Amino acid sequence: GFGLGAVADAWKSAAKRLKGADHLVTGGPYIFLRHPNYTGELFGWLASFAAAVAAAGPGRLRPWLALSAVGAAGITFVLAGEAAAGLEKKHREKYGGDPAYEAWVKRTWAGPVLGGGAPPPRRVANEFERVAWSGGVFP
Repeated sequence: GFGLGAVADAWKSAAKRLKGADHLVTGGPYIFLRHPNYTGELFGWLASFAAAVAAAGPGRLRPWLALSAVGAAGITFVLAGEAAAGLEKKHREKYGGDPAYEAWVKRTWAGPVLGGGAPPPRRVANEFERVAWSGGVFP
């Protein structure tokens, strides 16, 4: 998990350095996952918690496991909620409508995302409709 996150961060940094800060990274681990860094980190933390549960077994460590469960839940809400859902929304606002982005979204998994983020962009029939709906209600 943590290895996936590290590789994804390095890949994204290299791609942005070579192709510019606004480049949508879709190669490397991003071929399969839209947020491999968050997904990898979340899986790493949850695997760590599972290992602690397996190692502790029954006994006096249960209160500590309960606190660890609270920590695992907290990191899940941060990574799958705020981080991944927020980035989904940001990507949709920045790249929505771009055919390359839409194809990437269709073929990849966002990883665990709580709250689902914003709904997908509404398809616009023509330029008149785009202008007519360009107020605050247009996604």
